[in-house]
Amino acid sequence: MNTKQRDGLIALIIVFITAFFLVFLTWPFKEVIVISFFLAYILHFPQTWLARRTGKPKLSALAVLLAMYGAFMAVLLNVVFIIYNEFVKLSAAQSIDTLLSSAFNSIASRISHRVSESVPLIGLQDRLTDVISTTLQGFANIVIGTLGSFILNIPKYVIELIIITLIVYFLLITGERFFTDVTMLVPKEYQKLVHLFLDHLGGIYHTVYIVQISVSLFSGLLAMIGYGLLGVPYFVTFGILIGIFGLIPVIGRAIIYAPLTAYFFIIGEPIRAVLLLVFSWAVLDQLTGLYIIPELSYLRGRVPQIITLLAFTVPVLAIGPLGIIIGPAVYGLALALYRTYRDIKIGAGEKTGA
Repeated sequence: MNTKQRDGLIALIIVFITAFFLVFLTWPFKEVIVISFFLAYILHFPQTWLARRTGKPKLSALAVLLAMYGAFMAVLLNVVFIIYNEFVKLSAAQSIDTLLSSAFNSIASRISHRVSESVPLIGLQDRLTDVISTTLQGFANIVIGTLGSFILNIPKYVIELIIITLIVYFLLITGERFFTDVTMLVPKEYQKLVHLFLDHLGGIYHTVYIVQISVSLFSGLLAMIGYGLLGVPYFVTFGILIGIFGLIPVIGRAIIYAPLTAYFFIIGEPIRAVLLLVFSWAVLDQLTGLYIIPELSYLRGRVPQIITLLAFTVPVLAIGPLGIIIGPAVYGLALALYRTYRDIKIGAGEKTGA
């Protein structure tokens, strides 16, 4: 081994060791980093629009962040007010435990009574009532436990929020320059290929993420209209929540309309509860999630419908909530690589034919 090979090997070892420790130290904050890059990508569009009109990129980035957090706090405070107000109304009549227990037992009795009419077995109704009531109360305990865990972890979430804010801010003001510098590191003979790949990748990501956000906001608007017609109180707030949680595939909107449906059952309005459930599932979930999003993704960015469905569903089941962001990124990366390879082959074929 000559001196040049030895120096190259030493440099390679140093690079691998540095990369190992970098990943090791950063891995506990992987969720924070992924969320930061996602928010930076989404907020890049309004920040760029505002910066072109003000000529102040840093001030524009700060304004966009403040607007996002202001909207988030307004919705959060409104939700807290709604929950507090409804609990006060319910507890004014009787204790929450008594109300929940009687409501669950009432729902369970109705269901088991229907079943026992079809299958007249001795004692079946009582057993079904106990089973269903226990199941519903267990679900309520899970929800209460989740809320308690969230409250205990608030200091951790505050620290992560501060880190996310700083990362997003610096990505917004330096992101384009950073990617330009990275591209310049590529050898000149490969720069055209890299730009071709980035063009494909940018178009796919824009289509997948922007379409997802646009359709989520559209579903929120549909929810406002539908819930308003059904007489749901605070329908504007619930429409906004549907739009926000609609970003979560498969179960996102159900996180809002399932408890809302249960609430109407508890207060003794089963017809409204059923209508609310049918409208939310059929229109907000099936129409928007399984038809509009894949169709728009294909029409705008030629992203195949099957890839859109896989990107927003499979990764969530595989790695959890983080798959909402990583899934479309990975599938979009694979599609961009394929299209770059296809363009290279087409270009090579045209040269050969000429």
